[in-house]
Amino acid sequence: MKKTLTIIATAMLLTATAHAADFSDLRASVGISGSNAVYAATGTEKDYGAGAVVKTTKEYGAFADAYGSIFAELGNDFISVGIDYVPGKIETPQNISNENQSNQNRVSADFDKLTTIYAKLNIPKLGGTYLKVGYSKVDVIVNEAMASGSTYADTDTSGMTYGLGYNHDLGVGGVSIRAELLYATFSDVTANNGKATSVSGNNPSRNEITISDMEGARGTISIVKTF
Repeated sequence: MKKTLTIIATAMLLTATAHAADFSDLRASVGISGSNAVYAATGTEKDYGAGAVVKTTKEYGAFADAYGSIFAELGNDFISVGIDYVPGKIETPQNISNENQSNQNRVSADFDKLTTIYAKLNIPKLGGTYLKVGYSKVDVIVNEAMASGSTYADTDTSGMTYGLGYNHDLGVGGVSIRAELLYATFSDVTANNGKATSVSGNNPSRNEITISDMEGARGTISIVKTF
């Protein structure tokens, strides 16, 4: 699926480049967006003892969040390139293990500074319809309260975004409204508690968490001003 989407995205960019050779009619746009999104991933936790994995826990989970973003574009009637930035954090639910026990652990994550560089390809024969493809990067901040006192280093991840939207020109002062649906995938992320695996005994010491198959769907409404 990811390979197919990448091929489609590459074809879009090549087609757009061929039609955008004349930059004499470039215009700048800025906008603000509100989004409702659903994200999902598979989490795998490995506990190590005596240098080997003694326990593996794997779960699939999903969560929803709403957030705003700002963006800026430069383009013509056929293609635009832009950057979209989410100034707030996208927060996952808190995961609690060993609840109400002396070894209770709490872990959650914040996806911070989600930034997407994208190309928007208009389809003139379909009115204000457009296709969108972009590259996203986001910081992953791990929030933990571990009974052992261990901490996990923050990291980041990146991936591709694909979308379909419609732009409606209000006919007043270069203002328009957009509605779009976006699908995103992100690369896997691994974090650990910083302890070595080569320890004696059967009590777990090193802990590793891997988040894989991250994907999300996002519905967005935007107000745009074109100059």
